[in-house]
Formats: sequence, structure tokens, C-alpha cells
Amino acid sequence: MRNKIPVHHNELQPGGIELLPFTAVAGAPKTPHRDDHYMFMLQQKGASAWTIDFKEWKLEQNCLCFVAPGQVHQYLGSKAAEGWLIFVEQQLIPAEYSVILDTFMYHHQVVNLSSGTPVFALADTLYRFTIEGEHLLYQSILHACVSTLTGMITAAFIPQNRVNVLTGSHKYQLVIAFKALIKQQFKETKQVKDYAAQLNITPLYLNELSKALTGFVASYWIQKETLLEAQRLLFYTDMDVKEIAFALGYEDHAYFSRFFKKNTGTTAGTFRKNNHRLSNHNH
Repeated sequence: MRNKIPVHHNELQPGGIELLPFTAVAGAPKTPHRDDHYMFMLQQKGASAWTIDFKEWKLEQNCLCFVAPGQVHQYLGSKAAEGWLIFVEQQLIPAEYSVILDTFMYHHQVVNLSSGTPVFALADTLYRFTIEGEHLLYQSILHACVSTLTGMITAAFIPQNRVNVLTGSHKYQLVIAFKALIKQQFKETKQVKDYAAQLNITPLYLNELSKALTGFVASYWIQKETLLEAQRLLFYTDMDVKEIAFALGYEDHAYFSRFFKKNTGTTAGTFRKNNHRLSNHNH
């Protein structure tokens, strides 16, 4: 009986950052799990395949992919892949970077890069720095390098027409706070007005901010977090619909079932049946 998805906690070294050559993933366990940190796949050559929240992503040649904390992911396999796997604790990544990455979760988690982009050289430099070990000002230099690297990675995902929208303004900080609250409270708090009250703004203003900065109104992100977690539990566990509804804060499982079908176009049972082969995929 699978009633939970494995979560990998506190795996990183005390510095909160770890880089591994891409070849190190070849012998990694091919099991679905969550991490409590970010993972970036910076690929320079070859090809690799991953599932992230039950969607398969194929990386070919020069490209970049990210997995956010809490996302269920699985390594499927690779062919002559070279590059870097970069693991970074959440607290080392500035909030403005995290909210941008969160904006592109689910639909834009892989981008192509040019072979000469500086991010490859910076990753190589950071790797060499970490294997040298502790020395004078090590932590300060390490964190500065990580901030620079993750900033360059984040920038790579931003389309040119959204550069001026995704900024560090006060409005942007409100959206950061809103999305952080969702991750903490989506099982208990379902209404836009309740999040708005915590931010000391009106629901209308919260919707306007969310639409302007993310492209979606506030209710979309609340529902998205709930639906995604429901799909994860259907996909990776044997919990029945009643158990999943209760785990997500719904006392009425029939109401949850209607909510799921309305927003996904299929019943929870059909979703599980259609994805059963993928959830047990073994490459």
C-alpha cells in the first residue's frame, strides 16, 4: 500500500549547495520522490529524460531544467549526457527568483541555451570551488556565487516580453508573499479573500496583482496547488478518493470529486486509470 510520496530531507552538505557532474545521475535510483530543495539540470551535451509531476520532459543538447521543492520527479534515463546537476537549499535562493521559477512551473520548466552561455562556465567554476573545501571567506564566496548562478538560471526562463513585468517592486513582493502562503495553507485555506486579509489588501486588488504579474488570477494558483497535489496522490499512491479529499482539507468527498472533474475535465478515478501505466513506469 503506497499511502505517501517519499520526501528527501536535509540531503545537502552544510553549505546548502551541491554540484554533481551529469554522469553521476547514471546510477541514481529511478524512483519518484520529492525534495525539500531546488534541483537544476544544466545539460551541455547528449540527452536525458525526466518526469516532473507526472509530465515527461526530454532534455536534448544545451538546455536547462528545474525542479522546485515539493515537485514529484523521477529520473528516467540518459544517453551521453554531460553537464551539471545543481542542488540548492530554498533559503539560499532569493525570494524574487523563487517566485519567477514558480510562475513557470508545470508548463515551462525546460529552456534551450546557446552553447556559449556563461552559466556553463560559472557552474564549472562553482564546482571547482566547492571541491577545494573550506578556506578563508568560503561561505561568503559560496553564497555569492550561488546567488549569481541561480539569478542567471532564473533569467534564462523569462521571456523577453515579460522582463519589465517580473520585477522586485512592492507589488511583486505581495505576490511573492501570496504564493508562499498558498504553499503553506492550501489544504486549509481555499478562498482568495482569506489570503487577501492576511496580506492586508482587498481580494480585488490581489486578483489584479496576480493577473498582472503571473498571467493568472489569484484563485487559479490556489486551485492549481490543490489539484496538483490531488493528481500527485492519485498518480503515486494507492490512497482512495475519500482519503485524498480528506488529506486536502475537504470533508465532503463528493464536493471534492466535482471540483476535480470541473477543473481537469475528468474524474479522479479516470485520471488514475489513464495514468496508471505512467505512474508505474520503469526505464
